Amino acid sequence: MVFAFKTLDDIDYVGKKILLRVDMNCSVDPETKQITDISRIEAIQETLNELSRSKVVLMAHQGSPGSDDFISLEQHTEILKQLGFRASFIDDIFGEKAKKAISQVKNGEILVLQNVRYFEGELKKAPPSEVAKEKIVQELYPLFDFFVNDAFGASHRSQASIVGFTTVLPSVAGRLVEKEIRTLTAATDTDQHPWTLVLGGSKVEDKVDILNKLLATNRVDNALLGGLIGTLFLIADAKVPESYSKSIKGYDSAVDTARKLLSKYPDIMILPEDASVERNGERFDCTFTQMQNHPFLDIGLKTSKKYARIIKDSAVVFANGPMGYFEKEVFAKGTTEVLKAIAECKGVTVVGGGHMGAMAKKMSLENRITHISTGGGATINFLTGKKLDLIAALEAAAQRM
Repeated sequence: MVFAFKTLDDIDYVGKKILLRVDMNCSVDPETKQITDISRIEAIQETLNELSRSKVVLMAHQGSPGSDDFISLEQHTEILKQLGFRASFIDDIFGEKAKKAISQVKNGEILVLQNVRYFEGELKKAPPSEVAKEKIVQELYPLFDFFVNDAFGASHRSQASIVGFTTVLPSVAGRLVEKEIRTLTAATDTDQHPWTLVLGGSKVEDKVDILNKLLATNRVDNALLGGLIGTLFLIADAKVPESYSKSIKGYDSAVDTARKLLSKYPDIMILPEDASVERNGERFDCTFTQMQNHPFLDIGLKTSKKYARIIKDSAVVFANGPMGYFEKEVFAKGTTEVLKAIAECKGVTVVGGGHMGAMAKKMSLENRITHISTGGGATINFLTGKKLDLIAALEAAAQRM
């Protein structure tokens, strides 16, 4: 496959100072603030190994301001050390402390900068030429020879650390980005049906928007919903009370779109038929009329069986986001049953997103699934046919190079 962007094959990086943007946004225990899954860190090893004769400064994010997983990258650095890399951490992004540490990096060493989302300007989304004006870009780019982006999981975000550096430095894709684009292109280049989407998790506003675009491609035959996005559609369909919307961020703006999609695609949208709620600290499987406003934390057993049957009979399956509050083991059943069915499906199967991918690996299913992507929103955006912001920026950089 010939790419319109450049890769590590196109540059001489030995002995050079490399700014490397990766996505090692890991699952974090909300109470202990400890990383619970290192698969995204493991996924960048190929690029790090290839750059072992360069001076590497690593840039990444973890969580977002206000979220339970918004923590420093100090733990991530310790994990890199455990994986055998000569890594060190600096509690700074582009200040004098960071600049001094960057000047002292030697070949074979990796300096990890602090969580880029500690810098407010990183949260701005705008075209590359605009976000390139942010201080994070202007203060850092003169210190480097090349920008290498391996952050596939964040490749759909037009933010300073993702696309800004591509306008001011020779820029190429890392091995993970290269692999993801190649694999997803091959997996989506098929006219086989039934084509089933399994969509769960939170980030409801983003996922409703993506679902709208994906349904418009006329590719999807079945859209199986769970998690908070499933709850949103059940409220929109008057199956569960609106009181369950309290946990859905952006509910007011998303519910109207949900109603329109239910009306436009009634035969494609497949919603949960029963629920699993928490009652007296225990899992209780029930009908919607028996929920009694107890926390709705997983799809019910009837729904799990129905979803599994549809998935096994599919020619193509793309899954993104858990079916429930999988962090509590008793409410992980919907997610695990869906993943087992995906592993048993004989068609093309792709699991996207940190949580689902981590669960599949925990269940030792990775060898029975066509591809486990490191991207969540990035993978689904790719399916809609939208060019990812990172890829567009790297292609523009390739033309300038």
